[in-house]
Amino acid sequence: MTVLFYGSLLFGLGLVVHVVIWRVHLPKRQAKVIFLLFAGFLFCGSYILWKYRHGLSILGFHPPSDLAQYLQFWIYYVSLTLAYMITYSAIEADSPSLIIIMRIHEAGSSGLAKESLEGVMNDRILIEPRLKDLLVDKMADFQEGKYRLTKKGVLIARLFTFYRGIIKAGKGG
Repeated sequence: MTVLFYGSLLFGLGLVVHVVIWRVHLPKRQAKVIFLLFAGFLFCGSYILWKYRHGLSILGFHPPSDLAQYLQFWIYYVSLTLAYMITYSAIEADSPSLIIIMRIHEAGSSGLAKESLEGVMNDRILIEPRLKDLLVDKMADFQEGKYRLTKKGVLIARLFTFYRGIIKAGKGG
């Protein structure tokens, strides 16, 4: 229970700080800031728990006491963080599926005409935000009216191509 309690507590504190920061200022590279924030909480929190492991008790739970518990604590915390980062990416930018669901929901019981949905689903919604993300994350450059992958973009593309080959997925999305 110690690992679950302190891992959840530390993650929850990181989540609260994340929300406060986003309310004050929305960072340009959100995923990177989330990673750094939660990594900082992991390292600082682990240090504090280790330093005060003999005198600290919250709601009757004492901090992890040995290396095995700290390893479990780290695995649990990192798992929560990675799951959150993956989930956050769906919130950060509207996915086409999410836009469709939201439009149909807003239409209510009267339903949504196919033509109305087609008018909403355009390059401004589907393509431009993703191209902007590639530029912000330095995975692509835009020069002379053309997009080109950077070394980072090529590496990511190769990684996805390799993985899709392993699972025998097609080249499409």
